[in-house]
Amino acid sequence: MRNIKLTIQYDGTDFKGWQIQPKKRTVQGEIEQALHKIFNQKIRLIGSGRTDTGVHAAGQVANFKAVTQLTLAKIKSAINNNTGEDIAVVTAEEVNESFHSQYSAKTKTYRYWILNDEVMNPFHRQFCLKFPYPLNIAKMKRETRVLIGKHNFKSFQGNNRVNQNQDTVRTIKKITIKKDGSYIQIDITSTGFLYKMVRNIVGTLLSIGTGQIGEGSMKKVLNAKSRGKAPKTAPAHGLTLLKLAY
Repeated sequence: MRNIKLTIQYDGTDFKGWQIQPKKRTVQGEIEQALHKIFNQKIRLIGSGRTDTGVHAAGQVANFKAVTQLTLAKIKSAINNNTGEDIAVVTAEEVNESFHSQYSAKTKTYRYWILNDEVMNPFHRQFCLKFPYPLNIAKMKRETRVLIGKHNFKSFQGNNRVNQNQDTVRTIKKITIKKDGSYIQIDITSTGFLYKMVRNIVGTLLSIGTGQIGEGSMKKVLNAKSRGKAPKTAPAHGLTLLKLAY
């Protein structure tokens, strides 16, 4: 029995997220169908975590176990030949039996892309949020400081009946905001994320950057421990799972 680790990229536009769902196209579902075809056996693909409908990945990691003599190069090629063009397995590696793509991960980094312009670049329309209003980037950067470290992020947890009783304490290691021309990238690295946590943080930052809510608001929202105290969620299409560290 071999344990195979995959690094996967995908355009999440036409997927109902990562997690397999009946009668819906998902990334996990499509790759599992390919693995069944390749190995003629039911294969369970374990992802590092779920991405929501419309969210993309540049470095999603997953692993599966199978009895096979195929080379890693042939496994990678076979998966790519049996999935849609919006999925790409970029690496296939053999790892030790104990490796688990979710539980072995130390940190995960998401990137949110914003085009701060009145005109959307048509080539990037599915991967970044068009936001035509002026943003105070310096203020946004200052407000992120209160999020660094171990906190209760319940205010930034998306409303979902399934996860309302889960532990909402998480540790954010790093947040960076960079502006290059009209493009802004917000990178957040954490040991783990809550449902829609990144998008809710970005939504709050946008409200701070436009002056809709005042300086010091991030701390107030964080301390409130209530989703109702945070501004609206940023759209899914601007978000990409960038990379994982093991």
